[in-house]
Amino acid sequence: MSIKISNTQTTARSSAPTATEKKQAWQGVLDAAVNRMNDPEIKGSLKHLGDNRINQVKEKVQADMEAFIRNNPNATTAEIKAEAEKTTSKHETNAVINKMRDDNFFNNLMNRRKELLKDMWE
Repeated sequence: MSIKISNTQTTARSSAPTATEKKQAWQGVLDAAVNRMNDPEIKGSLKHLGDNRINQVKEKVQADMEAFIRNNPNATTAEIKAEAEKTTSKHETNAVINKMRDDNFFNNLMNRRKELLKDMWE
């Protein structure tokens, strides 16, 4: 009976992901997302966001995933990958929305500037 318990405990320990495996799980998802964002050949590429926004997405995903692993120490690699995909998608979407908001603001600002310049010379 003690042998079975010992074998079960050994199996449980070997199936639990290590800290390195956990980091590799979410880091792989993040790296794939960043490569997708930077590749202009891929349809739907987010290269237009610029390096600054892409780096911000990376930092936010990294912070969220480190917090997830801290809060869920028994999470499997599949759960970590699922959370990484969800978190990456969320931050990519937020970056696109912020870019659209900023572009719209500067477009309106430039249109107003042109309008004021036009009025000034008439």
